[in-house]
Amino acid sequence: MSRDRRGERGQVAVYAVVLFPVLTVVLALVLAVGSLEVLRTRLRAQIDMAALTATQALDVSALAAGDPPRLVESQAEALAREYLARNLAATSDLLAASAAEIAAGAEIVVTNGRGTDPITGASIEAPTVSIRVRVPARIPLLGLAGLSPIVTLTMTGSAAART
Repeated sequence: MSRDRRGERGQVAVYAVVLFPVLTVVLALVLAVGSLEVLRTRLRAQIDMAALTATQALDVSALAAGDPPRLVESQAEALAREYLARNLAATSDLLAASAAEIAAGAEIVVTNGRGTDPITGASIEAPTVSIRVRVPARIPLLGLAGLSPIVTLTMTGSAAART
């Protein structure tokens, strides 16, 4: 029996040498995808909150006159960009651009009439603020798998004014 096993000596070492790099790459990909999902969740919450904050820019004089609620477009857009810039700074360790640049490049649409939201495609019944943001994220673990460590996430969010 010992003669038959002589040719098998060291096979475990060969498997370990071959499989260790493969398992390391798989682990790196799993961690990278997890990091992306955490970032996506944070961004979605920040974009939704920016849109909700922007709905505070109600035209008070229109409300006082008894008119239906309307948003002041310039104020709503400024509120959304300010909120985004401040809160994206909290995730700056993963961002490949500055929070101010990302907020400045955000597409923000303020809609006061009924219809279809141009960003999300949803039906609009109340004054709405919709935001689309393209966020370049740096995920270093993707480099271990031979992929580009910078990924661009495109996120959308919207909120309707309630009175």
